[in-house]
Amino acid sequence: MGAGGVEKARYVQDLFNGIARRYDRMNLIMTGGIWRYWQWRFRKLAGFQPGERVLDVCCGTGDLTFLAAREVGPRGEVVGLDFSAGMLEVARQKTAALGPAQAELASIHWVEGDALALPFPDGSFDRVVTSFGMRNVADVARAFQEMARVVRPGGWVVCLELSHPPHPLVRVPYLAYFRHVVPLLGAWARHLSRGEGPAPYQWLPQSLEGFPDQEGLAAILRAAGLEAVRYTNLTGGIVCVHQGRKPGGS
Repeated sequence: MGAGGVEKARYVQDLFNGIARRYDRMNLIMTGGIWRYWQWRFRKLAGFQPGERVLDVCCGTGDLTFLAAREVGPRGEVVGLDFSAGMLEVARQKTAALGPAQAELASIHWVEGDALALPFPDGSFDRVVTSFGMRNVADVARAFQEMARVVRPGGWVVCLELSHPPHPLVRVPYLAYFRHVVPLLGAWARHLSRGEGPAPYQWLPQSLEGFPDQEGLAAILRAAGLEAVRYTNLTGGIVCVHQGRKPGGS
């Protein structure tokens, strides 16, 4: 990773450590609650199967990790990985709050680690998923290479991420929201944090500007060695689900 990549990684890590305790609430506010719909669609598209071993990369506070744990059930296992200790602490607190309901889920393990150097052997997981994390990594191509490495032959890598709406009727108001409303929400969140750390959510529009569009990200999945690559736009392409299968297997 070059100097610019290291600087970005440190900035993003500090940012998410600073906003961890209000991350879930801000997600609901900033998306108007549509995040729950995106989760539902992702669950349908991801194709989780009972008993699978699943890795959630850039898991944050664990929303997608818990969703996967419900889908694969008590015979499965889910690992949530993130490089933000603050986000993982919130995820662990949410796990403890489940109480007896944990018995209905897969076993969940939280790992602090780097998406660009996943601390797992090749072919360790039946399915690798990630949501709203790839814009924040210093090397998107490397992250998908790592996800392709640790998924088993025949297993799937599935990514939910903000994208670039193709139609101007969606794209224009979407970009206006990002450029004008999000900074105001970021300033409000920074006020709540008493100005500690990088200005929260001002990073969000910046992170999308250089991020690949739907076809560009599909090309990255193919370059990582995945096949049968496809994508599904949600909410007019505001977000997109990409999927790719590792060759081999049954």
